[in-house]
This record gives sequence, structure tokens and C-alpha cells, in this order.
Amino acid sequence: MEYTCFSISWFRFIRIEFRGHLSLEMLKMIVEYRMLLFLFLLSGIIQSCSKIDLIDPIGFETCIEADSIVFAVIGDYGKAGEPEEKVANLVKSWNPDFIITTGDNNYEYGELKTIKRNISDYYGDYIYNFDAPAEYQCNGKAFEDGVNRFFPSPGNHDADNRDELKPYLNFFTLPQRETHYKFVWGAVSFYSLNSVAENVDEQKDWFYEQLNLSVTAYNIVYFHHPPYTSGRHDNTEKMQWDYYNSQVNIVLTGHNHIYSRMEKKGEEGLYYIVNGLGGKSLYKCSSVQLNDEEFDTFCYDDNYGAIKATATNNELVVEFYSIGQPTVPIDKIIIE
Repeated sequence: MEYTCFSISWFRFIRIEFRGHLSLEMLKMIVEYRMLLFLFLLSGIIQSCSKIDLIDPIGFETCIEADSIVFAVIGDYGKAGEPEEKVANLVKSWNPDFIITTGDNNYEYGELKTIKRNISDYYGDYIYNFDAPAEYQCNGKAFEDGVNRFFPSPGNHDADNRDELKPYLNFFTLPQRETHYKFVWGAVSFYSLNSVAENVDEQKDWFYEQLNLSVTAYNIVYFHHPPYTSGRHDNTEKMQWDYYNSQVNIVLTGHNHIYSRMEKKGEEGLYYIVNGLGGKSLYKCSSVQLNDEEFDTFCYDDNYGAIKATATNNELVVEFYSIGQPTVPIDKIIIE
């Protein structure tokens, strides 16, 4: 996408062509009117061409003790409309402790001007963004409780503007560095990564260090671009890390607007899940990207939906539900 700041020729703008005679007073009135109109337009152009400043992350930690938790996973959801509304209602019917996202939170270009209608209008009660600009603070139930219950990861559509991820980072109030972070809730450690970044080496080092410190029963990593996928977008090689030997249980991603569960042969017990049916659009499943001899795969592409997960110290249950079948899971895995 290209971004252009327009210029206006002042002399061309105020040039007046007429035939016949005008009084000096009438000519002055026309010129003054043109000047005011020009200044009004110029102020809007200057504002649209200015870049926003990044709000520095606070750097706090999130570690909440709980014997049992329920959380939801949504992805590729941030496009205001009926599909997003139905997915949001499905998620809210579960009364989750919190929500995580696999990216593309704010279509099409990740701009501040669309962030409220694409995110706040549906999930504002879960977002405690106390350091966001006042006009973008959600002021819902999470604000009343003083507890953030919404933990996104960035997608390519969140950075498709001249300010890149600044609108996303200024809107959300997230742990640690915000671009990538860890939080602990109950029996699970969660690791949100930024797969939009060109170079992920620093994140990889950080990720392995954090995993070595983990004492929870389960580890879940989530980000946008899938290492492996059965959708139309390619596998993302830069995110093909050694999750299996790092004691990761689930790798959650989006980008492809499908639900897909993959298990690599020889690495049983580690699940790669693509969850991109949050409300933007529907893609078709495709087996082109995967070798059947290397992966066991389940794929669903019929309708929008979300993941409901329940975790205790003894069991992690992950279920995908569609908006057309809200009481019976389309897919289910149990990790003990």
C-alpha cells in the first residue's frame, strides 16, 4: 500500500478567472473566502500526513493464580460486521476469563480511526488499556475491575499503514515489551510473538529463555503467520522453531481464514492450530502446503467461529466451535 501526502498550489488555488467587471470589495471577499477554504483544507492535509508518536510500554508483568481457567482464542477477526458480531457473542456466551488473538485485529490497514469500530465495539469489556489516549480507552468492565482480559498478537493488517504497529501498540496496554510478551494465568504460560517483524532472532532467543523459566503445567505460544498450514497462504519458514523440544504444547496462529489442527509425525503431543475464522472472511482448506507423510491434519472452512479452552493443572481441553453450531464442538483435543 502506498501513502501520499498531497500538496496544493496556493497561487493556482486562489486564482480567479472572470469576465466582465467586479468591484474591488467583491474581489476582496472572494479572495478571503478562498484563503479560508485553503487554510481549512491545508490543516487536514498536515494532520493526515503527520506520524503518531509511540507510547512507551510500561513493562508490567501479568501472573494470575487460578485453579481452573477458561479462555477464548480468536483470529483474523477485526472487521466490523455481522460475522464478527456473531463470533463475539459466541465468545461472550462462554464467559471466558480472558481472550487471546492470533492477529489481524484491525482491518484493513491497522489505523487508529478504525480501531474502535473493529475492536472496542465487540470486545471492549475485556480490554483494560489505561495508558491509551483518552478517546481510545475502552472504559468497560475490564476498566471497572482494573484487570486486562484481552491479549492480542499483531498481524500484517495491523501494520499496513505509515505508522506500522504504533496504532496497535498505543491502543493496547500489554505486558513487558508489548510487541512480544509472556503472561501466566492459572496453569498456563502464554507467549505472544510478533511474526510481522522482519527479523525474529531476538524474539527467538527471548522465547527460549522464557521457556526455560516456565514452571506451569502447559506452554502455549501464539502469533499470526503459521509455521505450517493447510490454507492458501504459504508456510512461514522464519517461524519454524524447535517448539517440540522446548516443551510447547500448542502453537496457535492465524493468517489463513480457516480452522486447522496439525500434528507432525514424530512430534506427537505438539499441536499446530490455525484459527483465522474470527469474522473477516472465509478461505478454503488446501493440502498443497503440507506433506501427508509428515503431518496428520484436520481442517474446517465452512463457517466463522472461535476456540474455547479450559485448563487445570491436570488437563487442557481445546475445542473449536462455529457460529452455526455453537453447542457441539467441530474439533476437540485433550492434553493431560
